[in-house]
Amino acid sequence: MDTYQDCTLLHVDADGFFAGVEQALNPALRGRPVVTGAERGIIAAASYEAKALGIKRGLQLHEAKALCPDLVILPSDYEAYSLYSLRMLDILRRFTPLVEEYSIDEAFADLSGCGDVLACPLETVAERLRNTVSSEMGLTVSVGISLTKTLSKLCSKFRKPNGQTVLRREHVPLMLKRTPVAKVWGIGPASAAKLQAKGIATALDFTRMDEAAVLRLLHKPGHETWRELQGRRVFPLDLEGKRSYDSMMKGHTFSPPSDDPRLVFSEALRNMTNAIAKLRRHAHLAREIGLSLRLKDYTAQTACAPLPAPTGHDCEAAPFLRALFDALFTPGQLYRSTLVWFGGLVSERNRQLDLFEETPARHDYGRLDAAVDRINARYGQHAVAPAALLDRSLKPYHSRDAAPERYGTLMHGESARHLAIPRMTLGNPV
Repeated sequence: MDTYQDCTLLHVDADGFFAGVEQALNPALRGRPVVTGAERGIIAAASYEAKALGIKRGLQLHEAKALCPDLVILPSDYEAYSLYSLRMLDILRRFTPLVEEYSIDEAFADLSGCGDVLACPLETVAERLRNTVSSEMGLTVSVGISLTKTLSKLCSKFRKPNGQTVLRREHVPLMLKRTPVAKVWGIGPASAAKLQAKGIATALDFTRMDEAAVLRLLHKPGHETWRELQGRRVFPLDLEGKRSYDSMMKGHTFSPPSDDPRLVFSEALRNMTNAIAKLRRHAHLAREIGLSLRLKDYTAQTACAPLPAPTGHDCEAAPFLRALFDALFTPGQLYRSTLVWFGGLVSERNRQLDLFEETPARHDYGRLDAAVDRINARYGQHAVAPAALLDRSLKPYHSRDAAPERYGTLMHGESARHLAIPRMTLGNPV
């Protein structure tokens, strides 16, 4: 019999992850208010020291500086954050192979069957996990262990930052009594408002509702959360990760705003190449492409177009992006960001092939894209890219363009960076 019985669902949540990674990379920043998002002009993440001063995600940088003149503002380094996320997951897998990569800074794990192997109480497991992440990565994490995913997520939030909570069945009512129903994972603002209107204030109140009433009010998703809070496991671990997608998109804000069509189009094309490369990585094809151009005043011009056949080829998507851009772009207007998305996605694994779809040209496009993807995987994103991306050099330098300081040194497992070799493509319309 497993010594942990049914209390085996673990949730680990990195504390202030993006800002925490920056402080781990540069120990001189520890204890100081740090935010990321310099490249956007809006705060993307804040350290706990910054949060204590009222600085939150989404705040304009000039507003944050007014609250804290000594604020450290850094550009986001998403490759570093991804690598740190992988390291955290590797550490978690030392305790159990059953790990769900929930997000870049969160993961679930199941300790079922691990009690005799780990040979220590659950409290010690949580402590060892926290200490290992701290000593090897320079980060703090919070850990919750309980009967279900919903309860373990409540536990990891309970003593943040750098805390742990193990919640066994006999103590579940105590936790639920002190948890507002609006703070439960899976209960959104609309559902919380419905519950509060009926006098349901806490998670414990929610679990005491009649099952039929829960189904009538919140339907199947709310009913599943209701059962999870009662300690009945409903949500399994997703060990394979997401395998199907409805859409994929990439966007980028640039400063200063520009009215140069070559520059703005090169920004849009860069987003398209990023999005379609992601499409190929996840073995999906797109039936639709869309473009949004955001003006300096934050209004946007948006359009989309169907693609003749499901595709993951740059050369087939680029002419449609060009057509959308020409239809949307207004001379004399100042643009500050572009966003490109692909919709109507179908998985290559499950798609019904068309007898006449694989033409010689499409075969060549596929070989070309595969070669480019291999080079970029080895030498860094956009090591090989459409020549039109050279027009991004038309943009004057802005302080938001500053790269993270560590870009001069590669981390273990990191690709080379920014060789920027232009490429010519078959039938390239740009």
